[in-house]
Amino acid sequence: MYPIILEQLSPEISLWIPDTESVKTQYENLKTQELHVDFPFWAKVWASSKAMVTFLQEEPNWIENKQVLEIGAGIGFPSFFIAQKASSVIISDYNSDAVSLAQKNINHLNINNATATVLDWNHIPSELFADTILLSDINYNPSDFDALVISISSFLNKGCFVILATPNRITANPFIEKLSAFIHKTKYYPIIEGKIEKEIAVFVLKK
Repeated sequence: MYPIILEQLSPEISLWIPDTESVKTQYENLKTQELHVDFPFWAKVWASSKAMVTFLQEEPNWIENKQVLEIGAGIGFPSFFIAQKASSVIISDYNSDAVSLAQKNINHLNINNATATVLDWNHIPSELFADTILLSDINYNPSDFDALVISISSFLNKGCFVILATPNRITANPFIEKLSAFIHKTKYYPIIEGKIEKEIAVFVLKK
């Protein structure tokens, strides 16, 4: 686990998150020892999660009194932001360190309707259900696209709503195309990440 700091992510929410400089330093050190080590994508609050929060703030009907599942949550900013409005929230990630930190933040915020769990989108239990599925910037690796489309389609077939926040990446266009028939609503948000403004698209998918 990386060193963590308490950061005010919005007027309503402060979360324990990995210290950015420590993450960068440890990653660079590991890269000198092992060329193919993966960057800890879970350990950062990405622009897409901020756009997701803004969207859910504007349109809380998607999560109010709903069972909500966030997949590939990382820090889980959207889940923590909406927890008081949802009936229940599952904050999931494939990385056990991310899940441990989510549990720490559940305790920190004293949330009694949220659980943190390890979940791999390649192996989602068939019985798993939520009214609304949240996905923030999960479509960055083309090798994951087919598995993601299968998982998303499975949830849509169960009658779930899927809310997907993603930057505008050329490599991601084929992924969005595969889901285009299910796009019910689209909103765009300019989000500052570092010193760069990124346009984030938020899609509501339904069957």
